[in-house]
Amino acid sequence: MADDILKVGNKIEIDKISKIKENNVRSDVYVSQILELNENNGELTASMPIFEGHIVPLSVDQELNVYFYSEKGIFKAKCKVLSRGKENEIYIMQLKLISEMKKFQRRQFYRLPCNIEAIIRMLNDEQVDTYLRNHLPPKVSSEQADIGMIVDISGGGVRILTETKLDIDSCIFMTFPIKMNIGDITIEVLGKVVDSIESPNRNNYYDNRIQFKEIDIELRDTIVKYIYEQQRKIQRRERR
Repeated sequence: MADDILKVGNKIEIDKISKIKENNVRSDVYVSQILELNENNGELTASMPIFEGHIVPLSVDQELNVYFYSEKGIFKAKCKVLSRGKENEIYIMQLKLISEMKKFQRRQFYRLPCNIEAIIRMLNDEQVDTYLRNHLPPKVSSEQADIGMIVDISGGGVRILTETKLDIDSCIFMTFPIKMNIGDITIEVLGKVVDSIESPNRNNYYDNRIQFKEIDIELRDTIVKYIYEQQRKIQRRERR
């Protein structure tokens, strides 16, 4: 097992292989956590995922796509459920890796259509360096702030509409709210401008692709969880 990647306490996402849809939207994805590692035989113990207060019934011998969050990024591997049980009032399962772990590319993140107003602040190189050193929100005057509308979001970045064109490769600091089951959360994240073009759908607006830069695992996990929650709400509405 890649002991330089997997650590006890790391969060994982479990995707039922049988439920992957043609449009690549992973509809049955559940969050879990590594509780114990056995580096000699490629096995690990993880908490059984819980959704809406209920244990998710994963079967013994069931094969899963598992996404491992680590300090070195996100890795994907196929795993098999070896056993299930309960220890110290915690429902657990034993997983075995049955494929190589491969780096999960950011472009594979599902992009959720949305309409979220964001405050954006352009940063110069000195401000970026300062932020990366202390991870505190940069001190930027209100005159330097602008308003944008996020029209889709993923674990790797956002697409945002602005009234001004953004310089490619420049860095911006974004602040925006997301509504989660546990309540409203404010996201503050550094982003790099990948592209900025005139919007084909709205006159006098620019369509910008922003890639998250130096985002920590917990923050990305929060954004990914928000996306899954919104997916489930959409699916429930479609079933009615």
